[in-house]
Amino acid sequence: MLKCFKNCLRPSSLHTLPLQYGILFPQLLACLVHLHFGHFSSAVISVTSFYLSMNLDGSAQDPEKREYSSVCVGREDDIKKSERMTAVVHDREVVIFYHKGEYHAMDIRCYHSGGPLHLGDIEDFDGRPCIVCPWHKYKITLATGEGLYQSINPKDPSAKPKWCSKGVKQRIHTVTVDNGNIYVTLSSEPFKCDSDFYATGDFKVIKSSSR
Repeated sequence: MLKCFKNCLRPSSLHTLPLQYGILFPQLLACLVHLHFGHFSSAVISVTSFYLSMNLDGSAQDPEKREYSSVCVGREDDIKKSERMTAVVHDREVVIFYHKGEYHAMDIRCYHSGGPLHLGDIEDFDGRPCIVCPWHKYKITLATGEGLYQSINPKDPSAKPKWCSKGVKQRIHTVTVDNGNIYVTLSSEPFKCDSDFYATGDFKVIKSSSR
């Protein structure tokens, strides 16, 4: 066994030497501990799993990163008439808007309190089209999912309110058109988004896909 590991540890280059030793050493250690102590090797094996989950550059892979296939949610002619539609894409409820010649898709429930965005109005704020939640009037940009609010300097009473961004609050998904069909691809970005909380089964509002 030791001879086998010795052969494996021959570096292909000086650049990969630290990485090869870093990955293979825990494996060797796990085997030795298992032979001598049996069940006590679980702790060492967990260390090995961590090393094996790393990329070649030494950084850990993000377990939240996922890739989704595109799903056909309807016809282009239909959404151009209604200017919006709802759909269930990979068990996630989304709303698709058609506004001024552009398509936008996002989680159907508002990040603030789960309001039904598909029932809201689209208005421009600070030159940016936003969906306004019908429950509490929260404003979300169609293009980026940012939450907008007005701010004023309390030390300057004469100052005019300015539109500010809270950052991305609503998860945005990709819309594509192919041969008259509308496809939605769920966001695979690993960051946590406030609207994710209301995208679970407990808050579903759609019984079946709207076409």
